[in-house]
Amino acid sequence: MANQFDRLGIPGKYYHAIKVEADTTASFTGSQYGAHAFMLGNGADDAKTEIHVVGGGKIMGPDLTEKVIYDISPHKIHPKGGAVYVFKRQQ
Repeated sequence: MANQFDRLGIPGKYYHAIKVEADTTASFTGSQYGAHAFMLGNGADDAKTEIHVVGGGKIMGPDLTEKVIYDISPHKIHPKGGAVYVFKRQQ
């Protein structure tokens, strides 16, 4: 028997969240493929936080606001000072 999510679909815009702890690096390829958005947690606006974007380029922590979801697909994230949360979106 299917669960309600299989029967009715997933409510909301995002269906999966990944927490990337400070001082680690996460790449969103392979089994982590499909990241669509991210949000800086407390302290992740540190000057050394780096968000590498799928299409190219890098966004630094101070250029972003904490606790705002950015609808930008990250390729690689290296947070400093606090965690970054990455979301996968329904298609």
